[in-house]
Parts: sequence; structure tokens; C-alpha cells
Amino acid sequence: MSAVLVNLFEVPAGGEEQFMDFYHRINAYMRAKPGFVGNRLHRSLGPDARYRFVNVVEWESARACQEGHDEGFRALVGPPDRLPFTSTPALYEVADVQGV
Repeated sequence: MSAVLVNLFEVPAGGEEQFMDFYHRINAYMRAKPGFVGNRLHRSLGPDARYRFVNVVEWESARACQEGHDEGFRALVGPPDRLPFTSTPALYEVADVQGV
């Protein structure tokens, strides 16, 4: 059963370029992981949105997602206090589909 990782990012105004550099580096690493299906990064239309970026990542399974977030991933991300933005990730499964 596939799993969807939704990660909400609080990025301060002026931090978009630094965030995108970080995102591209991490995303390149994760795309090579077994079980990675694909992702879409969304940017808020309003500058006052709490979560300026939302990343939606599809994995083949919850286990593949968990295994993809390995030591190499943690080394790329570094300590949380190093980044000027926060993330709020959670793993989901599809509960209902309509109009697709």
C-alpha cells in the first residue's frame, strides 16, 4: 500500500532561495531511494501563509519512506537549529478519491 509524506515548511520572507537550495539537494538524494515514487512541491499564493511550502511525496510503502530517511538523509539535513525554517512532516494513506 502506498504512503504519502506531507511536509509543511515555515519559511520566513526572504528565505525562499535558501529553502529552494536545501530542497533541491535533499530531493535529489531522496529520488534515488528505493520505493520513492514522486513528489510535488507547492508554494503558497499568499505571502502571509504560515506554511509557505508544502511538499507531497509518494512512497511505495510507509516502510520505504522510513528507510529512505536514513543516516545519509540526516547528514544532509543536519541539526534542526542549523536551518532558518521549520518542517512539520506526517505520513498519510489515501482515505478517499473523487474527481480524479
